Amino acid sequence: MILETAYKDQKAVAVENDLLRFVFLPETGASLASVFWKRENRELLVQRPEPRYRRVPFGGSYVDAECSGMDDMFPTIDACHYENAPWEGVKLTDHGEIWNLPFQTRLLPDSVSFSASGVRLPYAFSKRAEFVDAHTLRITYRAENPAPFDMDFLWAAHFMLRAQPGVSLMLPGNCRTAQAVFTNSGSIGAYAQEFPYPVFTDAGGKRRDMSRMGEWDGSCEKFYLRDRLQEGYCGVAYPDGLRFELSFPEDKVPYLGVLFNQGGFREIYNLFVEPCTAPFDRPDVARLMDKHSLIPARSSYDWHLDIRVSDREDKEVTALEP
Repeated sequence: MILETAYKDQKAVAVENDLLRFVFLPETGASLASVFWKRENRELLVQRPEPRYRRVPFGGSYVDAECSGMDDMFPTIDACHYENAPWEGVKLTDHGEIWNLPFQTRLLPDSVSFSASGVRLPYAFSKRAEFVDAHTLRITYRAENPAPFDMDFLWAAHFMLRAQPGVSLMLPGNCRTAQAVFTNSGSIGAYAQEFPYPVFTDAGGKRRDMSRMGEWDGSCEKFYLRDRLQEGYCGVAYPDGLRFELSFPEDKVPYLGVLFNQGGFREIYNLFVEPCTAPFDRPDVARLMDKHSLIPARSSYDWHLDIRVSDREDKEVTALEP
């Protein structure tokens, strides 16, 4: 069922069935503001308590905005300058462009489609949301490059999941090494420094399990899994049996970023999971590491993301094959 509705003071579109309700914001990046599990009357994404949705002008800082739900970050995460001709020197905005653009919306009986055009790079970005089974919403993406030049980019899904101590990550078996990107304490090492995943001894001599959320301690740490994923999958398991799982084509979305926020960012306790086409938060650094993604000249980049929610009442708790 597709419904026009409201989220705080914003126009919204809900895609829902008997188990789940997904709420998108067409005028703000077609961002996914809410994933609501009806069986337990439970919101899964971080929500801000204020009645008005916090917005910033185009090019503004993400941390001054709403900072909740899930955003598409494209064509970068960090603010930077495009590296190669013919767009060499073009400034790419913080958190990318997509999260802060109005989208055109098309409602159909069983799906909703969103589309927008790039501001500083000449791309077209679109996505379609629809249920593929009672537990799973599929978002199908396309990024088109009409120019006669290849276009470097990265896309990442910026999920801000509500969490609690003991929440654990479920990752493919080849995830054995991580690389630090950010830490407010220095405990996981300097930028791009490698450490064993999931268990390692940090800079302070503490043995850490980086697959599991710890207690509130004021920390905020982001890392990427170093190697390309052998399977397009990641998931989060809650102590009470709820599972939140993501599936995607590993040839198109081969990397994964994770951020444990145990009170260090905005005094929120939450988990970020970020399937992405390229790591290290900006396309030029990804290219330096030979892990970049690009849209070929006069072509498109196509992928999908399946979001699955289930709990102990369900007989089978398995992710959809990508």
